[in-house]
Amino acid sequence: MANSAGHPLTTGLLRDVSRSFYLSLRFLPKAVREPISLAYLLARAADTIADTATRPAAERLALLQGFHQSLEDAPAADAACAVAADFAAGVSHAGERLLLQRLPECLAAFHATPPDVVPAIRDVLARIIRGQRLDIERFPGPEQPACLPDTAALDEYTWLVAGCVGEFWTRVCSLRIPAFASRPDAEMIRLGIDYGKGLQLINILRDQPRDMADGRCYLPASELHAAGIQFTDWSAPHWPAWHAVRQPWLRTARTRLQSGRRYARHLKGWHLRFTTLLPLLIGEATLDLLEAQSPSQIPQPARITRREVKRLMGHALRLALFPRGITPDGGQ
Repeated sequence: MANSAGHPLTTGLLRDVSRSFYLSLRFLPKAVREPISLAYLLARAADTIADTATRPAAERLALLQGFHQSLEDAPAADAACAVAADFAAGVSHAGERLLLQRLPECLAAFHATPPDVVPAIRDVLARIIRGQRLDIERFPGPEQPACLPDTAALDEYTWLVAGCVGEFWTRVCSLRIPAFASRPDAEMIRLGIDYGKGLQLINILRDQPRDMADGRCYLPASELHAAGIQFTDWSAPHWPAWHAVRQPWLRTARTRLQSGRRYARHLKGWHLRFTTLLPLLIGEATLDLLEAQSPSQIPQPARITRREVKRLMGHALRLALFPRGITPDGGQ
């Protein structure tokens, strides 16, 4: 895959399962585009397995375990792929359904990946799968609503499903692109982790109405209790209290995105900067929508339009070409 200008899995299939991520990944330098895109596909496959609510939790946990084993042991892939193909019938999203059907190709591509990046891909997927397994175990479903207990659990979750991705990107870039950044790897890893956790916080706050309907609350129960509400109190009299609990997390997400800006500012090469900046700008635009919501109304999902995404692509390109504008302090 490393020598391919555009492997079918990481072009067409990637486009089918991701709207905004594909827009930025295709601009990555060739040296890192294939391993990062493949890791994304594998992570998305695991996420699809975890979210297939038409299958019992025990079956999803077992398949995730088999999928994880397939990354360590190629012969174990056949059994996992057969179960994944059966799972595909219950997946409504056409792209994700096709992804599970083509999982054998994804795993074959992984086992043919050059060995320099294999440990990084295995590490990030192991963490993501652990986060997904915890999700299934913690949230049985709408009939048994549940909530994360405290801030430590929320921090762990954002690290496992997104913060570790910032570390992964940094490791792969360091391996494949000499002197890819103007700061040491350790600093870039720290910034990348913080950036990833910020993006995941935005996802949590954006998707809260849907998650609540599915019996999941990621905001800490300890903070809700301090505000005088329970995680099941999703009704009009409690909306101001919900907004009050959400506000500090909106500010935390905004602060963590500043780590993303510093990360991008220290990258060398406009391709890397553009790929890093586009999800950041989309995240900031989503935060703007969330922050503008009235505390007297139920929190609503916040989605930016395709037209806005195109505008942000232009803005990301300008910043990538002229990086001094990325951060007000010049990138310190």
